[in-house]
Amino acid sequence: MKTSAVTIFLLIFACVACYSQSFSLADDFGELTNGADVFQSGSSDTTQLITWLHLTNKTGNNLQTLMKKEELNMQSGTNASICWAGYCYGPEVMISLFPLSMSAGETVSGCFGHFAPNGSRGVSSMRWVFFNEANPNDSLSVTVHYSTFPSSVEQIPDPKYSLSFAGQIPANRQIAVNLMLPSGKQGHIELINAAGKSVSGSGNVNLSGTVQFSVSDLPSGVYYCSLVVDGKRIITRKVPVSH
Repeated sequence: MKTSAVTIFLLIFACVACYSQSFSLADDFGELTNGADVFQSGSSDTTQLITWLHLTNKTGNNLQTLMKKEELNMQSGTNASICWAGYCYGPEVMISLFPLSMSAGETVSGCFGHFAPNGSRGVSSMRWVFFNEANPNDSLSVTVHYSTFPSSVEQIPDPKYSLSFAGQIPANRQIAVNLMLPSGKQGHIELINAAGKSVSGSGNVNLSGTVQFSVSDLPSGVYYCSLVVDGKRIITRKVPVSH
């Protein structure tokens, strides 16, 4: 009976060891959980959107670490590349050819993931994975959603409408927007995050003047503020939020 108990304990210990993670991952805003979603945005004519990450070897041993990419949802014409262990690969390479030797407790930082929109507009999703060469199941990942918009996003298409910001920019607790609408028209303000999701805004307005709404509960980052009239975004302007 005693032997059986010892055997069970060793099996449990072995299972825990197999599934424990040797790594932790962070970006410039703090630590990331395994499989975390990160959002980046830029204009469609940007050469590259670069993902800067910090990877830590949490173990007391040296690890040979590899990086791979998984293309989850790529807009037509876009591509992504791995930069790892001193090598930057072409878009056709899915797993780095050479590992990075990480000493016990070491943190490495770099622009490991590169996304090229090549003029494409919309949201593309990439999963960047870091794993132990000796045990590929010992891994963690981050999913980055790259949003690209026309570089002309800040142009005013119709002189009868206008949208500008009043007060502090980058915004901290609230955004104040100066509006001008033609007589008889009604619209509202919509705040969109980098993934294209509406996250805040105002109720309907039909007068020219200033509209305010809160952004205190939103994460820091770049958002897109739109004047919506008759279901269409008439004007869209970028606005940074920083707490």
